[in-house]
This record gives sequence, structure tokens and C-alpha cells, in this order.
Amino acid sequence: MIQMYKNKLNDRNHLIQLFSPVFSIIIAFIVAGIVVWFTGGNPIEAYSVLAKGAFGSLSGIQNTIRYTLPIIMLGISFAVCNKCGYFNIGQEGQMYAAAIAIAAVQKLLGHIPTFPLMLIMIIVAILAGGIVCLIPAIFKFLFGVNEVIVAMLMNYIILLLTNYLLLYSPIAEVGKSTAMSITVKPIVSGIMLLVASTIIILVYGIIAKKSAPGYRLRIVGYNPRFAKASGINTIRLILIVAFLGGAFSGLSVVGEIFGVYHKVYNGFVENLGFYGMTAALIGSKSTIGLVLGALILGSLQSGSVTLSVMTNVPSEIVLVVQGFVMLFATINIVQYFSKSTKKKGAE
Repeated sequence: MIQMYKNKLNDRNHLIQLFSPVFSIIIAFIVAGIVVWFTGGNPIEAYSVLAKGAFGSLSGIQNTIRYTLPIIMLGISFAVCNKCGYFNIGQEGQMYAAAIAIAAVQKLLGHIPTFPLMLIMIIVAILAGGIVCLIPAIFKFLFGVNEVIVAMLMNYIILLLTNYLLLYSPIAEVGKSTAMSITVKPIVSGIMLLVASTIIILVYGIIAKKSAPGYRLRIVGYNPRFAKASGINTIRLILIVAFLGGAFSGLSVVGEIFGVYHKVYNGFVENLGFYGMTAALIGSKSTIGLVLGALILGSLQSGSVTLSVMTNVPSEIVLVVQGFVMLFATINIVQYFSKSTKKKGAE
């Protein structure tokens, strides 16, 4: 009887986890539609144009996938840290560090064959992102400083350092027509990026839900004291996870540089960290929810250009939708009402 009750409770929790991100997105679109209506636009027309721009043609679908893949990587970067109670808000700094590491390898080893050059660039991007993500964790455990404060400060420091390196360091390209940019040699097809990203998502989902390391992460996140009492070295685990979170940020840059821009320049990762965090919050504890959130955000980015061209609704309304999505995902409305219903039933 007890086992049957536990099974029902687990099934119910799984349904809540799956439905919660969908419900958050629906509410966000409704509220943003009201904002569009108050500003004189037609929300139904705006959303239909957004959908058409994102999925109405082959190029639109390609653009949607192109915007979605880095958001998924950054969503995993945030989610894997968040599982053990480490708030990784320094993703933009990690991405810029990885980008500069890639540019430095291009400058030093650009003459070697493409395949080994690409492998070296991927490794240094992972290392650079991981090390930058480790620094706030080290400050947290050594000096008791909140990781969010350190990460936010490091974002600005690394951004300004990137600007300097692109202009004045030995890796800067002199006499380029494009200011503050460095060309990168390896070029990867979109299909390769899609396949690699799919494999990473599947591996992450399996490890997070079905493996012993994933279980330990959840234990540390839910109850650090219980984790310590169970013999888990929480500090070491959080440091490892912080490095992994930064590594995923570095991988997101690899895809952007190799598959899209083929160069490093100032501002190319702007707001991507915010989108990744939003996707992770939408997904809550669900990998499927994370991917769904990233797809929604990617389609909004892809369709925003069509929106401003074909309607009188400004493309900035996309930012409004994203803000509401993040707000309602953070509140986690479904679980809130679920708990309220349980309390009323108990009374």
C-alpha cells in the first residue's frame, strides 16, 4: 500500500515537472499578449508572425536551431551547477574567456592542420570556461563571498579584458576592416553541431537522472548537511560541478565560433547567458523542459526579425516575453497551486 502511494506520488511529481514549464510559457505569452494589445498591436498577429518567421521556412527553421543550440548548452551550464546549490551567473565571462583562449590558439597554432587545431581549441575553451567558473566557487569556500557577486564582477572584468586583448595584445589582428575581431580557421557544419549537441543533451539527461553522480548532486542541492553526514565531500563536488558548468559555457562558444561567426569579436555573446539561465529555470528539474525552454527562446530570437518587418509591433516585445517567461518559471506556478491544493485537502 505504501509502495503504491509512493509510486503515485512519484508519477504526480513527474507530471508536475513536465507540465510546469509548459504552463509557465503559456502564462508568459498571455501576459505579453496583453502588453502588446495595450500598446496598440494585435497579439494574435504578432505571435503568428513570430511562429512563421521561426518555423515557416527552411531558413527560418535553420535559424531557430542555430539560436537554440547555444542556449541549450548554457542552460545545462546553469542547471548542472544549480542542482547542487551553486548559482552560476557568470556565463558571459566564461564564454569570453573561452573565446579569447580560442583566438590565442588560432594565433599560435593556426598553421597546423584543421582537425588537430579544432581539438586543441575545444580543449582550451573547456579549460578556460571551467577555470573562470571555478573562481567564484573558490572565493565562496575560502572567504565566504557570495558566488553571484564575484561572478557578476568577473563578467565585467573579463569583458573589458577581452576588448583590450582584441585591440592591443599580440593576438590582435592589425589592419583589419572589422574592428575588434579575430578570424578563426576551423569551420564546422550545422549538422555536425546539431549531432554533437544532441549527444551532449542525451548524456547529460541520463547522468543527471539515472546515475550515482547525479543522485549525489541532488542530495547536495536539497540538503548539504545530510550530504555531509552521508560521507559526501560537498566542497569537492561543488568545485567539480562549477568546473563542468564553465566547461559547458565554453562548449557553447565553440559552436558559435566554429559554426556561425568564424571569428571572435566584442559583444558576440551578449545576453546569451541570460537566455541559458532562463531555459534552465523553465526546465526546472527536467531536461526535456530545458530543451523546450531553449527552443522557445531560440524561436523568439529567430522570429523577431520577421516581426519588426511584417507588423507594427517592435521586436523588443520578444524581450518582454522572455522576461515574463523567466518570471513565471521562477515562481513555478504549477507547484505553488499543487501545494495549495494539498494544504486545503489536509484541512
